[in-house]
Amino acid sequence: MDERRETPASRLTDWADETIAGLDAREDADRSLRQALRGRPSLREETAARMADALRAAALGLGPAACALEAGVSERLLLGWQSRDASFAAAMAAAREMARAHAPAPRAAALNPAALRVLLKAVRGGALHAEAAAVVGMSGRALYRLRRESPEIAALVAAARRARPKKGGRRGRERYEQGYRLVEVDGLAARGALPGPAPAGDASVL
Repeated sequence: MDERRETPASRLTDWADETIAGLDAREDADRSLRQALRGRPSLREETAARMADALRAAALGLGPAACALEAGVSERLLLGWQSRDASFAAAMAAAREMARAHAPAPRAAALNPAALRVLLKAVRGGALHAEAAAVVGMSGRALYRLRRESPEIAALVAAARRARPKKGGRRGRERYEQGYRLVEVDGLAARGALPGPAPAGDASVL
């Protein structure tokens, strides 16, 4: 009879694996609800939803790279939205100001839950240790120290590594950036699969 003996270490591993598996639960639920209401979301609705994700990240004190990753788009596209949409630019500025106004004391934890979530998504997507730390404004050394001090953080990082796709097609930063791209089609943002050329008729690729 081959039974696994449960230990504190195995319980921690199981908890970390379950936590990583649930990282995208909110986005998946929101997407399913939008589809239930209107079928396939329109291009405008898809863009608005991703803008909202970026705004939420900014309000929680995350920087541009983390906001883009949380929204599932590139930093270049996020900056493009701000340059062309004054209301979105103003909302991002207000979100950052709110984050500064409610910033924790200097000696508080280096990561808040939102930043940890983004860091783990970066690791799961293929980012190396220093790359993942940089996405949330940390140094690689600080992240190593945090992992040494917290068994839970160490377990989550290990679980995120285990959850990486088995077959990676690209190297470098693209390993952990979004799995699709948004392109301009008649002034609206549309989804286009990566890799591959932009769909015919696209005005520009961002």
